[in-house]
Amino acid sequence: MGYWDKKKPEPEEPVEETVSLEDIEKDTLEELGEIEKGFRERMKQENKRFRDMCDTEYWCCVCFTSREQKEEFLKKIGMETDLKYIDGREMAKAFRKSLKTPDLEFAQVRPFDKEYLYRSADFPQKHTEGE
Repeated sequence: MGYWDKKKPEPEEPVEETVSLEDIEKDTLEELGEIEKGFRERMKQENKRFRDMCDTEYWCCVCFTSREQKEEFLKKIGMETDLKYIDGREMAKAFRKSLKTPDLEFAQVRPFDKEYLYRSADFPQKHTEGE
């Protein structure tokens, strides 16, 4: 069996595993169940994100009977008197109240570049000198 006696090891006979169709079906159904569960969880997350992004009930309105009342109120809470729209987080700070709810993260949108605008609106391209 060793190097010196020049015997070659006998190849091992492959052991055939017998897998029944029922086992294959069971394994496949389990895998598909996990995939389906993943899709359902992702759908729940997307639905929540959509509701959060499209929610219109994130604001309130405070009215006074005169400009002087509004300015007096804003001055008393330490805010600029010419404000019309106030960030609720800043208002909470003015009242010394902490907000525990985290801010929503919005998608970052960059302005379109000029090339895109020209292509999308079918504007003629501006030519620079030397072309």
